[in-house]
Amino acid sequence: MFIWFLLIVALVALYKYGTRNFDYFRAKGVPFNKPRFFVGSRLGMVLKTSNMIEFVEEIYNEFRNEKVSGMFEFNHPAFFIRDPELIKKLAVKEFDSFMDHRLVLSEDAEPLFAKALFGLTGQKWKDMRATLSPAFTGSKMRLMFKLMNEVGSKMSKTVCDKINKGADNKVEFKEFSRKFTIDIIATCAFGIEVNSFENANNDFMRIATKATNFNSSGMLLKLIGFFGFPWLMSRLRVKFLDSELYDFFDNVITETINTRERKEITRNDMIDLLLQAKHGKLEYQEEKSSSDGFATVEESQIGKQKVKTVWSNQDLMAQCFIFFFAGFETVSNVMTFMAYELILNPDIQKKLQDEIDAMNAELKGGDLTYEDVQKLKYMDMVLCETLRMWPPAPIIDRMCTKDFLLEYDNKKVQIEVGRNFYIPVYSLHHNENYFPNPNRFDPERFSDENKKNIRQDCYLPFGIGPRNCIGNRFALLEVKTIFYYLLLNFNFEATKDTQIPIKLANNQATFQFEKGLHCALVPRTK
Repeated sequence: MFIWFLLIVALVALYKYGTRNFDYFRAKGVPFNKPRFFVGSRLGMVLKTSNMIEFVEEIYNEFRNEKVSGMFEFNHPAFFIRDPELIKKLAVKEFDSFMDHRLVLSEDAEPLFAKALFGLTGQKWKDMRATLSPAFTGSKMRLMFKLMNEVGSKMSKTVCDKINKGADNKVEFKEFSRKFTIDIIATCAFGIEVNSFENANNDFMRIATKATNFNSSGMLLKLIGFFGFPWLMSRLRVKFLDSELYDFFDNVITETINTRERKEITRNDMIDLLLQAKHGKLEYQEEKSSSDGFATVEESQIGKQKVKTVWSNQDLMAQCFIFFFAGFETVSNVMTFMAYELILNPDIQKKLQDEIDAMNAELKGGDLTYEDVQKLKYMDMVLCETLRMWPPAPIIDRMCTKDFLLEYDNKKVQIEVGRNFYIPVYSLHHNENYFPNPNRFDPERFSDENKKNIRQDCYLPFGIGPRNCIGNRFALLEVKTIFYYLLLNFNFEATKDTQIPIKLANNQATFQFEKGLHCALVPRTK
């Protein structure tokens, strides 16, 4: 009997602990999504009955006319901000009070994430942002473009030759695009040529696949543990990523850095730029104008400051890892969504190919240049609309670093240090008040005549404020370059295996197609 009594007491204590914050928003007079024990607002995603878009849209639409509402990340209360003016105020004007992300992975649990720019907090983040931002200016992208272009051109030729020799022209586009992105990252970040179309099982591809596999039951349990019980995961010393990943990046980066420094090798790639930053030789260069595309976000004053921080090789390894991670998975996702929309809209695909053909004729056999890519206006329009329809991060967050009194509509709501708020990027991009007929893929929204009508605080494919995506120029350039060569040589067409309309995978961490994008690369007759 006593054992049953202890068990009941333990269960009651566990329930009380798991629901201790559930009255948080009621006390503040803020409407909130009714939380469930243990999972908070994430029941559908934990049970894999809904996907990330459905999760964001459900929370967004529940109190659609409210500027602010509440939700729960397991038992952690988080604000949900719908109003673009409030979003801009908190993420830009009041940035000092909302500087960080709520990172559930500590440095002990995940040093590669925690030491990377995305995971750093406070002054460390400011110093690293200022250290890295000079590496991502238009002038540095111009130098790196030669490497990127060589990969795009060479790999497209490999694909053309294989298909012309009778290879199957049907591909799963996500895996197909990953081969491009892994080769570009390997070349532009680490100075290593891979050619994944010739060697699909190379170490970079194997490690990248392992690093981005969040769909296994083990990884799901880890995510739940880090979100719901971070103190327990820390106490148990659970690591989020496989130890092989650390060894791989440590070996590759250490060896590359030592070789570069010993032999004084210069390649104008990311390792070069990081070494310059390490030795304090990399400074931000202000540019008179930017033609990198409408979706490009400008660097804040934080990123333009001079810093004297001395960074270790481990610090540099973390930056390479996050660059590798984002450049591989996120960019291949964007490419897959863009290919999907071009398959659904052959008239748009044809118009884009006409622009590419005109550029190719203008080159007269010469090499594509950085400036040539920036002249592809319709390419930029198509990519911008893809990023609107399918933003790389459907929801983003900021964490309160100083107690802040939020005032709106005659309300005053205190946000304490450690509380975070979410910005529903996908829902803003699909709100008919900001984008008429939002479910229609229409690149003309971003024409010279129309883009002036787009509210910058409602179009957030790369985030907002000083903590926006530092690699946005690289990502845009990468997608444009790869699609230039692919569409120059192929039409994207549906097959019997193409899922239309597309369905998204129901999982906790990723934003991708349920069954992939199966399509055909049909050689063009010119």
